[in-house]
Amino acid sequence: MKQKIILWMLIFLLAFQLAAALGIRPARTTIVMDDYPNEEVKIDGKLWVVNSDHKEFAVDVYVEGEMAEFVKLKAPEKKMSFRADEEAKEVNFEIKFKKDKIPPGTTTASIVIEERIVGSSPNVISSKILLKHKINIIGSYPDHYIEESVNFHDKGDTIELVSEVKNLGQLDLYEVQTTFYVNDKEQQQHQVETDKKSLKRKETTLLTTTIAKDNFDSAGQYEVSAITKYDDQTLEMYKTLVIGKPDLDITYFDKYFIAYKVNQYTMDLLNKWNKQITNVYIDVQVLKEGKEVDSFRTKSVDIEGEMIKRVSDYLDAKDKGPGKYSFEMTVHFWGLVRMDEKKFTFSTELVTEADAKNLHLGAPALTGAATGYAIDGVGGMLPWLLVGILIGIIGFYVGWRYVNRDRYEEGNKPF
Repeated sequence: MKQKIILWMLIFLLAFQLAAALGIRPARTTIVMDDYPNEEVKIDGKLWVVNSDHKEFAVDVYVEGEMAEFVKLKAPEKKMSFRADEEAKEVNFEIKFKKDKIPPGTTTASIVIEERIVGSSPNVISSKILLKHKINIIGSYPDHYIEESVNFHDKGDTIELVSEVKNLGQLDLYEVQTTFYVNDKEQQQHQVETDKKSLKRKETTLLTTTIAKDNFDSAGQYEVSAITKYDDQTLEMYKTLVIGKPDLDITYFDKYFIAYKVNQYTMDLLNKWNKQITNVYIDVQVLKEGKEVDSFRTKSVDIEGEMIKRVSDYLDAKDKGPGKYSFEMTVHFWGLVRMDEKKFTFSTELVTEADAKNLHLGAPALTGAATGYAIDGVGGMLPWLLVGILIGIIGFYVGWRYVNRDRYEEGNKPF
């Protein structure tokens, strides 16, 4: 641990020294489209790479970002080397555009100055710095143009739906309204509307409405479509409404095992969330009279939304005698942003083989029918289904032979 801390301290100090040794002047360039005519324009730009600490090093220079196609470096500055006695070097570039090709709002490109490390090996600690000259290109807005963000607020029995609208166009807006479309658990669509408002240029307003929370029978994620009409234009946005958080229950665990034997155990996991929960596993502590006598971890599984997943494996009870046992279970599962956990306790009894004959220790019936939830897979029922079909075929054949026994008896008489 100490070695790791020292290693990171060395890397940090090296990076700090390099950052102090290199700088860019100026830090950014801003171009406003409103200042230029609607024809092809070429702007020459310049920045300085500064060797602040008078060190010898080399850098690569390149362009990146969404507007990189409009920025061009002038040769030969794509690779630069500094001697210790060189204080600064120029990087010349040009920005070429036509006003109607630039999207509204602020878009960016960056001229990157990246240190070049030559001859480094895995056994050598090295770090390189990367500085950026940011180019902001502010496109002109049309007569009608809005920016919108959608948010939700839990109000107890209702969910408040909020559309924040900003008028960035050149003209005032006489009528702005947002309609929200939400699909509930049964995939039935609900439509709610906000009030209508006018909106002056460069102003921001909040358009709000509510929907009853009982439209959503279970916790989960629901997609919301927000369609905002402003004068003769329309903007549609999508956002996920989250109600509650992922949750799991253990709905079944075996009540009896046979002492001094390896037993198959079975548990059913119910996903109460309406989306898949991934990486579900369980840490189990086996206690007798309050003392831990065993522990194990189940395999990891994924469980589809509102489904039951059956987990089966083997419990080694060859060293465990008859008696009452407590199984302390901690279910680990992936929540919205991190791993969550939930605890359960089951009381189980280990019995002798003689007592086991009087108990039904087979696999349980799936609990989905009782809870109203679907079952994830029917693999466990397939063998029994095939046996039932086979018995039915044999029964039908025996019955048919019995009904037609006279025909077969005549055919079997000797000549």
